[in-house]
Amino acid sequence: MFQPRTRVGPAKVLIFGTFGFAIGLFLGYIFMGTTHAILQLRAETALQRISRDSTQIVSAVGTSGGLIGRASIGTQVPQAQEKPARTPGIPYKGTTIHTLVTSNGSPYLNFQNRIMYATYKAAQKQPGGQQLVGFTRILHRTKPDILYNEVPSYRAEPLTPACDIWCEFPVSDRPNAVMQFFQAAQKDPTMIKAPWLLLIETDYVWMKPLQAPPAQNPSSKGMAYPFNYIIPTAPSIESVMRKMFPAELGPLSTIPGSGPAPVMMRFDEWLQMAPEWERLTAHIEADPESKERLGWVREMYAFSTAVALKKIDLDIVACPECPLISQPPSDRALGGAAMFHYTWGTVFKDSFGKKIWEFDKRTYTDEIIQRETPRIPMPPAFEEGWKLQDEQPVKRELYDTMVQMLNVINEAVDTLPVLHPMP
Repeated sequence: MFQPRTRVGPAKVLIFGTFGFAIGLFLGYIFMGTTHAILQLRAETALQRISRDSTQIVSAVGTSGGLIGRASIGTQVPQAQEKPARTPGIPYKGTTIHTLVTSNGSPYLNFQNRIMYATYKAAQKQPGGQQLVGFTRILHRTKPDILYNEVPSYRAEPLTPACDIWCEFPVSDRPNAVMQFFQAAQKDPTMIKAPWLLLIETDYVWMKPLQAPPAQNPSSKGMAYPFNYIIPTAPSIESVMRKMFPAELGPLSTIPGSGPAPVMMRFDEWLQMAPEWERLTAHIEADPESKERLGWVREMYAFSTAVALKKIDLDIVACPECPLISQPPSDRALGGAAMFHYTWGTVFKDSFGKKIWEFDKRTYTDEIIQRETPRIPMPPAFEEGWKLQDEQPVKRELYDTMVQMLNVINEAVDTLPVLHPMP
């Protein structure tokens, strides 16, 4: 029933055993090597994820003066650094002010810039105006624009050349353009005329000269403005703020609710902070979540976070005491400010809800307005019962404030020549 087994000799047993052991050793080596590789890959992936989630500090590839490359992830928390060495030839003492403004040279910004610079020159002629000793428009554009000979300008190479015509967010080029200006000034100190550098925006109206802190106090702080829509502690943006300001650095309340304009600081403070501002702006632009959550003020958040990272202490005072700007119609009067900021549109409606007057900078976008800058229509004579677009009542104080600002604007417009189109 059963066949007898074939007898195997000792020599064959030895050969088969040796061969089997070798095969087993080879397969075991492959298995263990593969398992080790898998475990190592999983460990590295987990380590990268932990590192990314906990620190996610982004640094730009390249530096100012050229294009910023794509953002790369690092694992080190940036530490506060010593102030840069002072540049011989740049003034560091005194109370004079050099004003800076940035622009991509669009008709929309040039319309505002012509008015702003004309009111600046008028403020220079007022008592205290001798403190305003320098003005530079930092133009981030591929070539000079129509205002290049009317407004003192420095041209920076733009990160986004398409912004010459149109781009989604031209202000993302601002930190890099400012860095280019600072680097140029280190090579040519005559570009900076004063110890205090004031960065503003084009939609400002100078009403009187701004005054710097007293010269006898060398530890005087710089100045900034509190924007009520810059809220670093807001729960909805905590995750993206922690990418820039990790928890080990402290609470998000350390970050000021400000932005890059208006801000007045000394040159060495600007030079200390600006690379971080540039780096964080590049990070936000490369991170879809940060762009979406921080929205149209994302570059302002980059600036404020840079100020906190570099531990620069600023005086941030709200209206009506703020010495920098007042923002009608949100603010009802100039108060202690040197400038108006007409960032908000203003609509006057009668008691029936009918619009009777409006001034909104967003309606001034045609190409011709930068060459033939128009006067702004004045509101009709004041009447009780008017309301703003948000249904808040228009009081006489706000009406007089708007008239005050518009009169200065129109006086400035009357001094502006007609410019010929660019060839």
